Amino acid sequence: MHILKAQDLKDIYKDILKRASYFKSNKDHPIIPKSCALFFEEPSTRTRLSFEKACRNLSLETFYIQGSNSSTTKGETLFDTFLAFKKMGIDAVIFRTPEIIFEDYFKDIDIGIINAGDGTHEHPSQGLLDVFTLLEKTNTLQDKNILYVGDIYHSRVFRSGSLFFKLEGANVGICTYPSLVPKDYPLMDNIFTSLDEALDWADHVIALRIQKERHKDNFNLDSYFYIYGITKERYQKIKGFLMHPGPVNRNIDIDQDVMYREKSLILNQIENGVFVRMAMLEYIILG
Repeated sequence: MHILKAQDLKDIYKDILKRASYFKSNKDHPIIPKSCALFFEEPSTRTRLSFEKACRNLSLETFYIQGSNSSTTKGETLFDTFLAFKKMGIDAVIFRTPEIIFEDYFKDIDIGIINAGDGTHEHPSQGLLDVFTLLEKTNTLQDKNILYVGDIYHSRVFRSGSLFFKLEGANVGICTYPSLVPKDYPLMDNIFTSLDEALDWADHVIALRIQKERHKDNFNLDSYFYIYGITKERYQKIKGFLMHPGPVNRNIDIDQDVMYREKSLILNQIENGVFVRMAMLEYIILG
């Protein structure tokens, strides 16, 4: 069973959210006598560690493989790497890669796979935990306006999360430079270039990091904060909650003085990541 994109969970994501809620409320976690490899070709703190913690909470034998030390640096494909994992008796793989992985890439490998971020494409576990975190605080997202702010073009968090928010009946808007508006993504109800105008529309705000590593040209980060940063003044305008998938660039994405104020759910997102990922792991391994 594979979870490569948010669409793979369209019909069962509510069951995963319920299971995540159970895991958060109960300490009697199931013991799953299986194994899981974490294969990360890009840097990660929150996603990698929360997946590893989720594995260990479920008693999964866990192996971490850093992509820079793997045979993919010698030209081996991810398909062949994961096939080798399978033949070694590994039951599931969580991966992060700078490549974009399409849905049929792993179709011939009988191993559980979760995409923990592929290039600028998808990040289903982050999208799901963002919805979980907001629902935990609001109970419903029906007809609510969810605003993503920042580097939309390169954001796999946006591409996964917006689908789950739409499934919950929310409206999804974006605010960014015109050059960072995706041309191929249909799930946008509103597109703003003025953040102050966007905040008048939004109920909840998800700030995103400028992904400097994916830009060919250097960004003027001081002017970015002035135009699209969550300043103290803009924080006050947020009607509902503020979120960020991390890592946060202080005083670029969000003013450091409001990062953990009462409207911020950033730490809640980190906490909930473990429980949502436990539920996803249980699903792909046990079905």
